[in-house]
Amino acid sequence: MKTILTLAAFAAFAGATLAAGAAHAQYGGVVGQTYQQQTGGAVGRLTESQQTTRFENEEQRRNRLSSPEELEEEYGAERMDLARRVADLIERGECRQARELASAAGERSMVIRIRQTCRQR
Repeated sequence: MKTILTLAAFAAFAGATLAAGAAHAQYGGVVGQTYQQQTGGAVGRLTESQQTTRFENEEQRRNRLSSPEELEEEYGAERMDLARRVADLIERGECRQARELASAAGERSMVIRIRQTCRQR
């Protein structure tokens, strides 16, 4: 009788060990650890070099911004005037009127940007 219990206990232990081994093989890591613990880093966060690159790219983009005269030459006086009127409306909190104005002028990209800007407020 004692031998049967010992064999049953051993069988249960062996089954649990096999199940743990299968889980380890299936998930490719230590059972009970999160993906973040297994990979040794924070998931979805930028590394230091990625942060530096992102900062430098943003700094370069800001340095490339043109003067108002250059922008007017590139996009035209009418579009720049429209952009100024839309910006004034947004500053006053009149987002619907700003969207309607840009939409009437056929400036779809401006309408989308107005929607994004006003949603953040």
